[in-house]
Amino acid sequence: MADETIAIVDADATAETRSLLSYLDGVRGEGILFGHQHTTSFGLTTGPTDGTTSDVKNVTGDFPAVFGWDTLIIEGNERPGLAENTRDENIALFADYIRKADAIGGVNTVSAHVENFVTGGSFYDTSGDTLRAVLPGGSHHAELVAYLDDIAELADASRRDDGTLIPIVFRPWHENAGSWFWWGAAYGSPGEYQELYRFTVEYLRDVKGVSNFLYAWGPGGGFGGNRDVYLRTYPGDAFVDVLGLDTYDSTGSDAFLAGLVADLRMIAEIADEKGKVSAFTEFGVSGGVGTNGSSPAQWFTKVLAAIKADPVASRNAYMETWANFDAGQHFVPVPGDALLEDFQAYAADPFTLFASEVTGAFDRTVAAAPAQPVVHIASPADGARVASAPTTVRVRVGGTDVQSVTVEVAQGGTVVDTLDLAYDGALWWTAPWSPTSAQLDNSTYTVTATATTAAGTLDVTNEVAAALEHHHHHH
Repeated sequence: MADETIAIVDADATAETRSLLSYLDGVRGEGILFGHQHTTSFGLTTGPTDGTTSDVKNVTGDFPAVFGWDTLIIEGNERPGLAENTRDENIALFADYIRKADAIGGVNTVSAHVENFVTGGSFYDTSGDTLRAVLPGGSHHAELVAYLDDIAELADASRRDDGTLIPIVFRPWHENAGSWFWWGAAYGSPGEYQELYRFTVEYLRDVKGVSNFLYAWGPGGGFGGNRDVYLRTYPGDAFVDVLGLDTYDSTGSDAFLAGLVADLRMIAEIADEKGKVSAFTEFGVSGGVGTNGSSPAQWFTKVLAAIKADPVASRNAYMETWANFDAGQHFVPVPGDALLEDFQAYAADPFTLFASEVTGAFDRTVAAAPAQPVVHIASPADGARVASAPTTVRVRVGGTDVQSVTVEVAQGGTVVDTLDLAYDGALWWTAPWSPTSAQLDNSTYTVTATATTAAGTLDVTNEVAAALEHHHHHH
């Protein structure tokens, strides 16, 4: 008999993954797990970074509670991945470091700085209209699928010695309220972003059968406690387990601390209302505590004191800082850094939890609430432009048995097309929509999908613009 039932994105998640979500929720307010990106794959004090040595261990006596990694390892752009390796070889190395972190007693989380599939550039290359290109029906959707296939391979390879899958908090498409990544706010409507995130979850969970992921979503930081701004691109309760916040600071000022606490309070309140976990998914001194960054005095202990002083803001499961890449850019102080003693005081505080203090994270007996019925229109996404005919309408219905799906396309309240959709055998119910050239007149259309299901009728409406494509050359 399970001690409790939790709402979880993957109702078929492994027992250990369900336990981790329960553990993360339970730790909120009792303490905050300290996390460090690449803690055992980059270091300044460690000698070989072989997955068992860490600057954090060397300066505090313990490993972090949360071990952060990134899909850049698969690409060969971050250790333990190597540029000369195949992606399969890097996935095997990545899984080995995850296994070692799990054996140390840590919780593993994976972020995704995804390459630009249109240009071949990095995640910082915001050219190419890439967000739209990778959506279902887009010109580069297949490249996104291949990338997700690698992530699914990593999930399956991340196992304990006895074969048990290791739970991973997966945090894709982060900091999208800004526009410094190609999936950021300037490069798609909120609805287009939401469909990118939803597809990622549904493909991994429902097509690839990944069962050891919790899904984290964090649009960035600096929201001033405004939940409407924070939630503008929220993919929905059915797709998110962990609500995140990323904030870096170079001042340690009262104004910074007040804004941070307001945001941490906000995400904790939303998490409590929705039955989710919240976490400070990235934090640190801007530019790091090395020669490239600034180091405001007592920065770590000031941040911790501000969080601890607010009983709601302190209800965040973990706080993770970034990697110790080199002497110029690193985020955990090492000998010679002005903030070393302050970080050691932060680590010694009873409220911060490190690896040896993580107990029972994976052995709780927890049942998953059954999946809730959900419907969304994958294409055309809400806020999208339809520029050609025919275009494929794709509707996803999950969490229930579906009898039929129909779509009405309306303009100004008048229905102009009615479509009967067919199931494609994988994710979607589909049908072609063929607006006439006269209808591609920059008007706004409402696309309403109605699914007749075992749970009753489900409806969803997207607003889309229909306009002939005009090719502009941007320089």
